[in-house]
Amino acid sequence: MNILWFRRDLRLADNASVAAACQGAEPVFPCFVIDPWFYQHPEIGAARVRFLFESLAALDANLRSRGSQLYIFHGNTLEILQDLTHQLCDQGRSPTLYFNRDGQAIYGRDRDRAILKFYRELKLPVQLGLNTFIQTQGDRRETWHRDYYDYQHQPCHPAPERINTPALDLNLPQLTLAELYQQYSRFFNNSETLFCGGEPEAIATLDSFLQQRFWGYHWKLSRPWLAQQGATSHLSPHLMFGTISCRTVYQQAKARAQALDNPKATFALKAFRDRLRWHDSFTQRFHYHPELGEQNRFAEFDELYTPEPLDGQKLDWFIAWQQGLTGFPLVDASMRQLQQMGWLNFRMRAMCATFLTINCGISWHHGARHYMNCLVDGDVAIDHWQWQMQAGVTNPMSGNLRIYNPTKNLRDRDEDLQFVHDWLPELRGFTLDEVLQQVYWRESHYPLPMLDWAATRRVNGKRVSQLRDRVQARLRAEGGAELEEAIASHQVVKKYWQNSHQRYRDSQQQSDRAKVKSKNPRPLQCDTNNSAIVTSKSPN
Repeated sequence: MNILWFRRDLRLADNASVAAACQGAEPVFPCFVIDPWFYQHPEIGAARVRFLFESLAALDANLRSRGSQLYIFHGNTLEILQDLTHQLCDQGRSPTLYFNRDGQAIYGRDRDRAILKFYRELKLPVQLGLNTFIQTQGDRRETWHRDYYDYQHQPCHPAPERINTPALDLNLPQLTLAELYQQYSRFFNNSETLFCGGEPEAIATLDSFLQQRFWGYHWKLSRPWLAQQGATSHLSPHLMFGTISCRTVYQQAKARAQALDNPKATFALKAFRDRLRWHDSFTQRFHYHPELGEQNRFAEFDELYTPEPLDGQKLDWFIAWQQGLTGFPLVDASMRQLQQMGWLNFRMRAMCATFLTINCGISWHHGARHYMNCLVDGDVAIDHWQWQMQAGVTNPMSGNLRIYNPTKNLRDRDEDLQFVHDWLPELRGFTLDEVLQQVYWRESHYPLPMLDWAATRRVNGKRVSQLRDRVQARLRAEGGAELEEAIASHQVVKKYWQNSHQRYRDSQQQSDRAKVKSKNPRPLQCDTNNSAIVTSKSPN
């Protein structure tokens, strides 16, 4: 009997563990464990729970269409798998456990180690696969890019046509999908959502993106209104829960670019594939450093950023930030979208993060938790590292500290106020100039700015920069692996931007050449008999 333990890989296509468990004649037992620990965690988010349950329902339907079903258990994961294994052994079935590795929190890592130890003690086999690319044998960052692309170019695993799952008599706490929804009904509300979970939805979302929505991806992804309307892939929650594999997305995006053979399409889809690599690189970093979900990357920042409760002015500012009442329109529109839709495009996430940490002087711990409480695609490996980046904790070898200006971004990214007007009804009817001049304050209950952006940037930004200088000085004085890692990280970021700018220039040149060529087509040529006018590439 093959136990197929699903985790954040809720799909049948290109799933290494599904392919391995179903390749022989052994019966397969697909299961998922609802572990109450996760649903009591302070960073749990209703949007993710809803997306997860939708994905489980879709997976169950997909399995049933192949002669199987998804067994959903409820309880401590380690205890459930131990009891399941013992009961199968008592029935004379010698189980093999199949599951995919994943970048995860310390709780999950400890759980997996305990399960592997349990199987070793019983002398039962375990087959580990990869949900997405990750180096598992030590820190080999010098080969990461090569290994990553080797993995992405390997053939995808096809979904099995049939899965043999016999009826089993088990004494374990099981839940039907209806019981699951009822027991966790507190996570369901009537908030608007852009996303529905499940493998069929993931496939449809990818198809619609590659058919049309990808055009201009490289510049539209930073425009919040265009991103909301579908200019970005909207695949992030699907990648987070594994309803589609990153490799499938990568290969189809590359194939689409090759088929179109258009400089603008090539550039847009290359920018998209870079984001896929960026996504997996965060998973890899979290695999090395799971403590970064809670700790500052460098201890020097412990005096500035702590998870201690807020009070006084900082608490007031934090609540205003959460509710979208800071008086900075682009920040407030973004925070309201986050609350209502469970999603933001990347630039708005970064801008709101620097506003909270640099301008308000509030620890990234508080902002990261709020994001995780709201985001449908919240992934601690990405969310918490990004918060540390925007707070100025990471990449100390760089002399630059990027602090997003909400006013400049409003002019540059939402100049017609479509995004702001959509989320801030208090400002509808006002033009960009009127909003910037704050003429609304006599006619609207929308608040004036709660702080002086330039002054807080100057004071708090200086403090962050001083801490970064201290980190850099210590690393250079001590030398060793930590310095090498910091230098390597800085070089990766620097190289990424250099390559991005170069690809953009190359794309522009190719596009310009194509325009010139279209204006000056090849001259018509006569055939040798002067009997017809043909081009040099005339069809037969």
